Amino acid sequence: MTEGPYRRNAFISYSHRQDVPLAAALQRGLHRLARPWTRRQTVSVFRDTTSLGAASDLGGAILQELRGSEYFVLIASPAAARSRWVREEIGFWIANRPMERFLIAVSDGVISWDPDAGDWDWEHTNCLPETLRGAFPREPLWVDLAAVRAAGRYSLRDAPFRDAVATLLAPLRGQTKDEVDSEDLRQRRTAVRMLRAAVTALSALLALSLIAGVVAWQQRGEALDRARTSASQALAARALEAAQSDPRKAAQFALYAYAVQPTGESTQALGRAVAANDNVAEHFQPGSEAQADWHGPGKLAPTRVAVSRDGNMLAYYTDFDRDLPALDSPRHVHLYDIGARASLPPVEDVEWPLGGGVLEMSRDGRFLALERPFNEFDLWDVSRRKVIRSFTASEGRLLSEAHKGLKSFALSPDGQRVAAAYYVPPPADDVNGDITFRLAVWDAATGRRLTDESAAPEGVSLTFDGDGRLHVFDQEAGTVRSLARDSVSWSAPRKVANLPDVRDRRAGLSADGTRAYLGPGTQDAGDQIWDLDNGRRLAAGDDQGIVWALPEGNGPVIVVNGKSVAAYDSALGNRRVLGTFGFDVQSVSASADGRWVAAGSLDGAVSLFSTSSVQGGTTVPNDPHVSAAELTRDDRVAARGVAGGTDLWTLTGTGVRRLGHIAHQLTSPGVAGSATVVVSADGSRAVLGEESRLSLWNLREGTQTGIGKDYGGASVVPLGFLPDGVHLVAEVHGSLHVVDTRSWQSTQTVEAGNDPVAVSADGTTVAGLTPDGVCVWRLTGENRLALVRRAAVARTTSMGIVISGKGEKVATVDGDGRITLVDVATGHTATSTGTAHSGEGGLVFGEDASVLVEAAGTGKQAVLRFWDSTTGEARGSWSWADRASGSAAPSSAASAARLFTGADGTVLAFAPDGTLVRRPLGTAAWRKILCDLVPDPLPRSEYDRYLKGLDVPAPCRPE
Repeated sequence: MTEGPYRRNAFISYSHRQDVPLAAALQRGLHRLARPWTRRQTVSVFRDTTSLGAASDLGGAILQELRGSEYFVLIASPAAARSRWVREEIGFWIANRPMERFLIAVSDGVISWDPDAGDWDWEHTNCLPETLRGAFPREPLWVDLAAVRAAGRYSLRDAPFRDAVATLLAPLRGQTKDEVDSEDLRQRRTAVRMLRAAVTALSALLALSLIAGVVAWQQRGEALDRARTSASQALAARALEAAQSDPRKAAQFALYAYAVQPTGESTQALGRAVAANDNVAEHFQPGSEAQADWHGPGKLAPTRVAVSRDGNMLAYYTDFDRDLPALDSPRHVHLYDIGARASLPPVEDVEWPLGGGVLEMSRDGRFLALERPFNEFDLWDVSRRKVIRSFTASEGRLLSEAHKGLKSFALSPDGQRVAAAYYVPPPADDVNGDITFRLAVWDAATGRRLTDESAAPEGVSLTFDGDGRLHVFDQEAGTVRSLARDSVSWSAPRKVANLPDVRDRRAGLSADGTRAYLGPGTQDAGDQIWDLDNGRRLAAGDDQGIVWALPEGNGPVIVVNGKSVAAYDSALGNRRVLGTFGFDVQSVSASADGRWVAAGSLDGAVSLFSTSSVQGGTTVPNDPHVSAAELTRDDRVAARGVAGGTDLWTLTGTGVRRLGHIAHQLTSPGVAGSATVVVSADGSRAVLGEESRLSLWNLREGTQTGIGKDYGGASVVPLGFLPDGVHLVAEVHGSLHVVDTRSWQSTQTVEAGNDPVAVSADGTTVAGLTPDGVCVWRLTGENRLALVRRAAVARTTSMGIVISGKGEKVATVDGDGRITLVDVATGHTATSTGTAHSGEGGLVFGEDASVLVEAAGTGKQAVLRFWDSTTGEARGSWSWADRASGSAAPSSAASAARLFTGADGTVLAFAPDGTLVRRPLGTAAWRKILCDLVPDPLPRSEYDRYLKGLDVPAPCRPE
């Protein structure tokens, strides 16, 4: 560093338009060349962009730096010669400092010294400003960096650049150029020697540290694994806890529990979360977990939902909308196409009353009615997102808060008429006047009032039926009347016979206007449903909650009880909870048939539910109405005796597909019968096994191929085709045979005993019980079976054996109902906690073999029971009462549920009502279901609570 009166060794002046990279490289090179390796730098060079602070007085600061610099280094170029700043800096130096300390580095242009004139040759020199004319008594030190700048090679390893830097550095350090070069070489050698010594010492330390590091890494890994397991278990426990109160949160907790560490508990949590969301079609908006208090006393932050009567469209809004950055942001109504399962562009720039108001859709979802503040409302064309007409019911600004708002509302199916009941303030000139309650009907096209009359205050229920007729239920009078679609004259009021006093009850009409629901009164506590045409009470409940929707016909009745939304049958029985929220439910809307139900809570959560199962299974086509009794031994083929032979079908995840007809009547087909059928993967060939005989059939032609083979009285059971569709695995009198169906020759025989044998759905793996335990064989490339696993299992009297779809795992059930699970790859075995029930419900692996599932019970008591396929631990159960039938009431039939693996490895089931369903069983299917419902990451507060310090990516991030 410089000493004495100078703070800097040099000041670099240059053109900012052209030479910033060169100036930066030159400053860096002067600092680094010949620098001792123990010091940061030995010279200090000023360059304005690196040495001045952002808040500096630029002109004054540069003059101060010029005064404090020992040398002036000009990066000369035509651009620099034209620069006002460069000329002023040179002018200051000429006026105040000796020119013997003026150095030049040429970056561009021409420079030439005229020795005769003792000055620059100004006819040729174009890179210096005129300020320097006659400024030098002799030729100054200058270097040519034009080639370096053109090549952009600014490294000290590059000889031309290093040579120029050494030339300029020599006077700054008071040395010759050779001394600078020698010092740089000496410093480099010293640094190399020190580096080698350090490397030697560090190598020894490294060896020791590696050993310690390996041990520490192992311990860290074990600690991290324990931490992840603990976090997974804690999240799983939270998911199980939240399943009853907030299924959306349960899904998030379960997904993160599995993401942080797949454990038995996390698997159970996934399954439980799917069951809790069984009727959820979509979670749109999470709850804020708080009720806003900025609305003032008696006003709650509104959330409103509306479902079109045809069940194809949903609209909703909420003050807690995630899309609104601030409370005063422009608001919008969200739209969702239920049929297409797709969000649509919202209705923008809307407003609603402080505490919310009417939101209703026409039957087909083409029109939307939205209440605005002060008893006004708009009718929107949904497809065009435009207001068709605005309506003013009364001067709501003149009413008290209690009297503001539309108290009842109805929109006709075609959107051509609207009806509303509301309060009207007294005339402005009548200071003693009273408010009145009115009922009006408008023509939507013209905005004209068709009828306008007084009505019982807040005692009117309105609805349009499917034909556009408006029905009015007057609670005070106990009467009903109607207004025909094209009429402006009301029918005469008709007293509903036998109706109790309903003036103190909450009441409402069914979607078609033929029934009414009555809330609890002073004389009785329960809800009632009445037939208004016949004056007959149809149903009476006992404090189920508040009836919010009464669909047409015998559709399910939608009831709210605090935080939950439930569906009841038309007799107010057989309750089924559709969903629950963290806060009380504030708004509910249902389609006319009651299938689709939307709900919003006080903290802004919005969800869409279906009264039929959404997540619990998908009904698959079963046009021939195949039943469980018609399944053959491997559950992958159904056989039905018909005139002239037998019809065959295969059962897969896409439905029941007809294979063909064979001209042969099977004797006792089915699981319990003596005949069985297996079919090749392409569905073209079938082998029939009857007692001691095998026969081959062409399913495309329905004819037998060849004469088959008789095993001379020995029992024979075909187990399945191998993937080539030619070879067959059959059990012949306690032995496994690989049979070539072209010649009926056994190409391999394996001793397997007389206990049950199972073949995987993909035909590659065979598992059987032997006296030594479970034996597993895998198919080789030569169509032979190779023994890959033998495992001891707990057994008394054997009841059965099950193999996963791809042969990864095997399960056996002994006479005591104990389950033994075998991992084929590792040989690990586990015995179940709890026992399997006897019966014909079926025991199968999930599609990814992560769980073992049993269908047990009949009718209303039908359940699915789960075990962890690795540990054998019981993982809970699901109720399975007509989950896919769409009925709100479980079947009371005594038929048993039946679970089995289809021909394509999917898990299928015959529900107690006989419906064929594809069941999503397994962690992969459950995670996909939950990610589709709740793709959002866990809130930061919850993440930090359970996962702080652990790196857990969001489980539902897009691929």
